[in-house]
Amino acid sequence: MINTVLGPISEDDLGVTLMHEHIVVNIVGADNLERTYSIKDVEEYVLPYLFEAQKKGCQTIVEATPLGLGRDLDVLVQCSTKSGINIVTCTGAWDGMDVRGKSVPAVIREMTIDQIADVWTKEFEEGIDDTAIKPGFIKLALGDEGEIFPLQEKLLRAAVRTSNRTGLVIQCHIFDSSSLPSAIEIIKEENLPYDRFIWVHADGQMDMDKILEFGKKGIWIEFDCIGAAEDFSRYPSAIKKLLEENLITQLLFGQDSGSYWIKEEEEEWPMRPYARFFKEFVPFCEKEGIDIELINKVITENSKRALSIISPVANE
Repeated sequence: MINTVLGPISEDDLGVTLMHEHIVVNIVGADNLERTYSIKDVEEYVLPYLFEAQKKGCQTIVEATPLGLGRDLDVLVQCSTKSGINIVTCTGAWDGMDVRGKSVPAVIREMTIDQIADVWTKEFEEGIDDTAIKPGFIKLALGDEGEIFPLQEKLLRAAVRTSNRTGLVIQCHIFDSSSLPSAIEIIKEENLPYDRFIWVHADGQMDMDKILEFGKKGIWIEFDCIGAAEDFSRYPSAIKKLLEENLITQLLFGQDSGSYWIKEEEEEWPMRPYARFFKEFVPFCEKEGIDIELINKVITENSKRALSIISPVANE
């Protein structure tokens, strides 16, 4: 079973799945979480884009916004109910870019590794806050400055221990590929099976040497910078290389698309439409010789396997 904000569903009901999207994002900071918007505001802004994606065949969105970055369960429930799209929420924490803990709640920053893992495990076992909603994966962000800082290492080890207890997959944002080896060494030390780790933004720098090296170890490779891409020219050759190296079964697609932004200033931050993948990316790849059936398998079968909860007993 897969946890969604409306309750668990069968893996077979996931269908066409985009693995990395957002509905609400708060970049003000984790300790400024008071809702300054209404659910109706978000619905009016986001729902037309969700309807568009649904009409293009999208059945499930993996909503990669943890607590501290804008996770809002009330919004996700309403968006899922009204759009008819399954929405999978997460546990975890976000410390990407150069924010240095700004998006991690203070209470989490001050905890030990095992205390954090206890909190995240409880969300999986009992539900988030006072709801019955349970996470379908663990979301992290780290390493964007070329190294993994102490807080980030603590979060990663806590995520690994949570994964080993619950079977949830870790979706880990690492834009700077030079940080990946350190992250992989940490998960190795913590005895996490490689296939419980998704390298988010593997296409950020499209470092094919590391994509192939660590893909062969068994981690998931996620191409999800599609939503903001000026063009898609670098993707066909990368997909063909993964196919050549028998790694296509470890590829995932997302867009990092959306969303309703909570900002400190009234700056323009345009919506990245959820349907862009179907309207632009897929036709471009097909034109460049990528079999449409291959793409369909990635966004259905691969997503299903990545999100399937592995029995913790198997990891002992």
